[in-house]
Amino acid sequence: MVGSCKGVIYVDNPPTNIQGVDEEKKDYIAKEVEFNLILDIPALANVNFDAYHKYHFEIASRKILKDHGLFLNEFTIKPGNRPIFTEDGELNIRLYNGQPIIYININDPSSTNLLDFNNKLQSFDVCMNFLIVEITYKSELLEDFSKCNDDGENFHELYGHSFARKVSVGNKLFIKEFNSATQTQISILKFYLLCAYNLAKYSIEIQFKNLFTLDLLPKMETLDEEELNTYEKLVKLMNNLYPQKTSDKKKLNTHTWINKLCQDNKIYIISYKNFVSTSKLKCSVLPLYYPETIEPIDEKQPGIINFKEKLSLEDWVRDVEYDNLISLITDSHSHLFQGLIFNQSCEMKVSEEIAINLLEVPKVNVRDKSCLEIIRPSTKLEVNLISNNIFSIKDFNTFPFIENDKEIYEDYNHILFKCERYEILLNKNNIKPTETFEKGIEKALNSMKPLKSLQDIFNKYGHLFPQRIILGSSLKIILQNSSSYDAFDNINLKLPIFDSLKSYLDKLNISYLLTQKGKSIENRDLDNWIKDANDNLEIIEFDNIIPLYKILKEKQQSEIDDILQINYKILMTGVINLRDLNNNDDEYYKRINIEQSLEDENYEVVGSIISENNTKLEEININFGLYDHNGFFAVIKKLEATNIDITRCYILWMIIGIPSKLSVFSPKNRKIQVNYIKESITLQPNQSCYRIKAPSLSSEGDAFSLSEGDVIFVHAYYPLTNLEPNNIIIKLIKWEGRSIDVQITDIILMSDIELHICVLHSYDGKLKIDNEEELEYPLNLIGCILTDENTANVN
Repeated sequence: MVGSCKGVIYVDNPPTNIQGVDEEKKDYIAKEVEFNLILDIPALANVNFDAYHKYHFEIASRKILKDHGLFLNEFTIKPGNRPIFTEDGELNIRLYNGQPIIYININDPSSTNLLDFNNKLQSFDVCMNFLIVEITYKSELLEDFSKCNDDGENFHELYGHSFARKVSVGNKLFIKEFNSATQTQISILKFYLLCAYNLAKYSIEIQFKNLFTLDLLPKMETLDEEELNTYEKLVKLMNNLYPQKTSDKKKLNTHTWINKLCQDNKIYIISYKNFVSTSKLKCSVLPLYYPETIEPIDEKQPGIINFKEKLSLEDWVRDVEYDNLISLITDSHSHLFQGLIFNQSCEMKVSEEIAINLLEVPKVNVRDKSCLEIIRPSTKLEVNLISNNIFSIKDFNTFPFIENDKEIYEDYNHILFKCERYEILLNKNNIKPTETFEKGIEKALNSMKPLKSLQDIFNKYGHLFPQRIILGSSLKIILQNSSSYDAFDNINLKLPIFDSLKSYLDKLNISYLLTQKGKSIENRDLDNWIKDANDNLEIIEFDNIIPLYKILKEKQQSEIDDILQINYKILMTGVINLRDLNNNDDEYYKRINIEQSLEDENYEVVGSIISENNTKLEEININFGLYDHNGFFAVIKKLEATNIDITRCYILWMIIGIPSKLSVFSPKNRKIQVNYIKESITLQPNQSCYRIKAPSLSSEGDAFSLSEGDVIFVHAYYPLTNLEPNNIIIKLIKWEGRSIDVQITDIILMSDIELHICVLHSYDGKLKIDNEEELEYPLNLIGCILTDENTANVN
């Protein structure tokens, strides 16, 4: 083969703007500069290498010798030392219109036809050849070649064994670990390859869920060692190789396209074909167009010595065992691995949003089981669940964010006929939340109303997630209760299925069944329906169902659990100035409005009066009452004559309650542990000290032990009015691990009272304020810190 050519180039779409060529010369006479499309194509002349991957060879930087013969042995393809043809021949470049070619098990060292396998050759399970153009070169024999008197090895050393009349150029894709992959992984990989090829070649875009990253499938890499670990990279490769769509009206300039592929090192010599023996050539007088009947030698591919099977892409993909299954798994409309949403009426739909990414391809088991079941629901909720192919859940008591409808439903039986074909198992350890879903959860958790925000997220992505899905076909019918059904429960049908099923339907006096879409199937048509069932897969059961939030990371799961628990927490905090009060008064009423409305009025407010220097003022007592959804009142009373200017003071307050009932739950103080109890006592004459013992001081029902550094406050309420008296002073006298002693004084009327006791445990002792940015106070400003000596008021 020659380094340059002074001939006519035939191209499918020849260049129209060759510089320096007269308009009259319509044959597109090419100068040497126009041969870049051929000169820079790597020849891969010698296959003694690690499957092309180590280097591009010296010949990649030289001009391809189009007029040379090829030296061939078991493992090598390299050019002869001297040319065979003149350099002014005819070069023809033709676009390849066929499909990619698949080679199975290439370079198998166990092959019986290899006597001495070269260990440098790398074996691959699958090799995919993307042929782009086919190049032929025809010219006159050189006189030196025709008159060469050398024979044998010396002749072949000079001119090679054979001349390849056709060279195919393109790229290759190698697939590793293919033979060890599961059938599901193989089928999905084939599906993705076909989608990418159809998109690049024909502009046919198949909508599918990109749940399966290529990292989960057998590994793919190109000749230049680029790993195709995303679907986007696969599509990019295909688009580079097939920029001309079959639907494009404007034809691509082939010269420009091939040149660009060469410059980007994206195409290579893929194969040599139509070999002619150099010995035969020497003995022949061949014209420019030598006949096609010259003895051909088998096609030679650099880097491929043997293979088990050769298929077109279409034939290879057609050999998918689970074609219906893969179509259902990858179909963007099937929503197979998406959350299940239940509305307030307990009606179910499958979320259109994707909440998970798969870390492994799901395990698929073949079932081939047919059964007849009779289900007797007792509530309307069960009916809705059965109608949506959920049979393992009876109520939603253990599933948050869903209304639990317990309306009674009786007197009807659901008869189901199921043909189970496949079982898909998806363990939560093999999935992870999508970035969008995870960020949505994080934003909801950081809001002031996390429960509502989380509800909105799960209403969008789903409340439940099934880890086991049964695919197949099913029929059903709903009938009134009858004593004839009592003898039946779950029946595994025997072969032949139609005869077994019909015998039971006759006993139950059932003449037809309904599909999931409501189509009636008469008993006489059941045989045909059963035969067609395998070709019409649908979801017939969701099982092993978990709350969707259980797929989140443990930290987010724990935060959601804290919000859902029926435990007291610090819901909201604030500080407000008292500039609008009259310093001459001894008693004040101050309305405090909150920014976030509460869902309920069952909450507690505690607080204290602090100075502008951030000290707690014991001389001024404060109680709270008249709670509503939007705020509360503070009752302030000076306990003794004081020169403190009330207008220069502040109220430091916080709301204690159950987040799941009140909806508001500030993220700023969630790490503070709250233990809240109510203790009723009867005030006794001549008694001021009272002991409150464990287990009343409890956390989540367990005995709670006080620790030094905890902050405690106690308030008294009249049970009948639930109002806090402002004439009672409560002081902490003593505390120990499981009890506190309090002193109650200034009692005007002896009666039963209820003590509300709150104990706060914090690692940093700080209380962050919600209505002021980056403002925080020591916890002991709002209560009494437990130390060795506690005599301060507990207000």
